Amino acid sequence: MHRTRVAPAPSALPSTPPVVDLAPLLGTYKREGVLITITENDGKAHLVYEFVDGMKDFSPPLEMDLVPVSPTVFAGPGSGTYSADWRPVVFSTLADGTACVYIGMRAAPKTA
Repeated sequence: MHRTRVAPAPSALPSTPPVVDLAPLLGTYKREGVLITITENDGKAHLVYEFVDGMKDFSPPLEMDLVPVSPTVFAGPGSGTYSADWRPVVFSTLADGTACVYIGMRAAPKTA
């Protein structure tokens, strides 16, 4: 079984973030009630976190540019209401080969 340690984002981000190939991370991830879209914007990873289905009226979509900490760990600025200063965003692969992203300790499999 493949396990990923999902750690909180560091309190101090690297002064020079690593260069990361974003191509394998880009796409759409979905879990119950949440759709996460990762795109590239001016060479940076951009995340849109939106509530869908029965949770669609819970909150407007949250958008943030992600700062790389490692090739698979990023930090997104917190939104105050939903997280602290930095929100960890961790990309991993499940044992069956499915790509996923962890936000708030919950995994969302890649759908596209």
